[in-house]
Amino acid sequence: MPCARWCCDLRRPHAWLSSTLFRKNMVRFWPIWALYGAIWFLILPVGILNGHTGTFLPLAYVYEPQAPQTYLLESIRMGVYLSPVFGILAAMAVFSYLCNPRACGMLHALPIRREGLFLTNYLSGLAFFLLPILCVAVLTLAAQVYVSGTAALTSLFLWAWCQAMMVLFFFSLGVFCAMLTGHLLALPGFYAGLNLLVVGLYEVYEQLAQQLLFGYLSSQELQRWVEWLTPVMCYSNSLGTTGYPDCHLTGLLCVFVYGFVGLVLAGLALLLYRRRALEAAGDVVVLPWLRPLFRWCIALFMGVYLGSFLWQVLFPHRALVGLLLACILCAGALGYFVAEMLLRKTFRVLRRGALGCGCFLAVLTAAFAVLALDLGGYESRVPEQEQVASLTVETSSLAPFDDAGLLGQLDQPDTAQTLALHQSVVDRRGELEYRESYTQWESSVVDGTPVDLEVSGYTYLSFRYTLTDGGELRRSYRIPVNASLLDDPDTPAGRLEALVNAPGQMESIYFRNYVEGDTLAGAYLSAPMAEDGLSFNSSESQLLLEAVRSDLAAGRLGRHYLMEDRERMENCYFNDLTFTFYPTGARENAATDRDTSYVVTITLQTTASETLGVLEQLGASDVLVSKGAAGF
Repeated sequence: MPCARWCCDLRRPHAWLSSTLFRKNMVRFWPIWALYGAIWFLILPVGILNGHTGTFLPLAYVYEPQAPQTYLLESIRMGVYLSPVFGILAAMAVFSYLCNPRACGMLHALPIRREGLFLTNYLSGLAFFLLPILCVAVLTLAAQVYVSGTAALTSLFLWAWCQAMMVLFFFSLGVFCAMLTGHLLALPGFYAGLNLLVVGLYEVYEQLAQQLLFGYLSSQELQRWVEWLTPVMCYSNSLGTTGYPDCHLTGLLCVFVYGFVGLVLAGLALLLYRRRALEAAGDVVVLPWLRPLFRWCIALFMGVYLGSFLWQVLFPHRALVGLLLACILCAGALGYFVAEMLLRKTFRVLRRGALGCGCFLAVLTAAFAVLALDLGGYESRVPEQEQVASLTVETSSLAPFDDAGLLGQLDQPDTAQTLALHQSVVDRRGELEYRESYTQWESSVVDGTPVDLEVSGYTYLSFRYTLTDGGELRRSYRIPVNASLLDDPDTPAGRLEALVNAPGQMESIYFRNYVEGDTLAGAYLSAPMAEDGLSFNSSESQLLLEAVRSDLAAGRLGRHYLMEDRERMENCYFNDLTFTFYPTGARENAATDRDTSYVVTITLQTTASETLGVLEQLGASDVLVSKGAAGF
């Protein structure tokens, strides 16, 4: 009887579609579409009827009949996790016969064109998703009407459309990968590899650049392109909503773009299927021209990742570029021969693969040399002053750790000083690039109290320039800090300390959220014991604010340190002075938009004569305790 049905359906020698094969795929692989539909059934219809999502969504949103679109639109993101998994499962199912020589020969002996076989399997695979999506949409509509008497038709359509576009892309990508391999277990590997190819190559470059380029910091523009070219990352970071109550879907562009890419991949898969060699069933790579690329990709990823790992494990205290290159080349050669074994299905590959491996290692060595020797001038580049439109300097947190110290960021510092600091770091790259970074402390006594003082350490330093031509230049360094380096004004540590404590620099950081007209609500002086803290009324707070700003402008307050040394302990009080402000209106700053007030916290210092004088007038000087005497 099965043969009769096949013959009846395929008696024409040039059939373009087989309804019997379509039905057999639906029946044979029913667990795939049944499980996919069941998950969405639990998320949407059941979730709506129960009034919550359970644990199915990344964020638990309660279904509100007054705003049904919120629940539906938030559930769209679940497709980002479901579509890649079920897409490859469906592709593996409907094209599994290509990996079995007997099944492949039998199906291609039937009186149906290759295009017909492809279309039948491709459309049946899509039906695994489109039919459950349609059924769940109908049930969701019924659940909405049952719960509230109304339905969010637009949001429901967007959910169905986005799920259809996502499964179209991921299933088409799985089908395209099925045309590249004849081994069923290799198919998920190809699928994951193509999904993550761009981000993988980017990470390979990042791994090498961070090891070889002094001051390397990844480009944000390049990161955006990597995100767009990595489907899962693009969907995950783009798809979302504007939030309650005006809930609108964001990220539709990536849905449309990747939906179109899915159609292109389906067309390319059809072209490859028409020219596919049937005897390649069982081969890891079926296209001859793809095999060299397969070898090189496996060797490259293994060389960089495994080689870097071996270098860090075997030579943790010997930062020599030659040792890194040797580890990468050994791991790369291993990866090349592993790929050769997979392709030839034998362990005897040393003689046949020696020439190709040698060529790969030569190219890898040349690329390594380009980075290690900085032939592009990356390490030595410092922009000219007239090229800089704006700049930002970021450091590790600075002592004292008040609002300015914790931030560790200087917005719009003096351009000439910053460029001089950057140039001093570049000029010393030979001694800084592979210098070990560690912190040393020694026990001492400050104001009669035993304390630990930092005698040497390091700080992170990064520059971000916005150039006049619209470009961006970013660098990041780790510079050593000790007393002798701080005393020398020409060292990076000395220049950084001078830049941090430049006149007016700290005041602009402390009051970065302040706008003329903001209302001062009060002030609070902390103490070692919380119950000893003092609060000040509005008039007293105003006197303190004027004194603080005067000391900041004169450089008597706000000094910050790169180390927790004796000078820091002796000059800084344990006490912080906190001002509370109410903004006059809406701000671009997210913190002042969200809060009804904001605070400015400043650590008091012994040199702040005007502020200390006001505190003495207010009878608050008795609670002042130096940092060293506090014993903290």
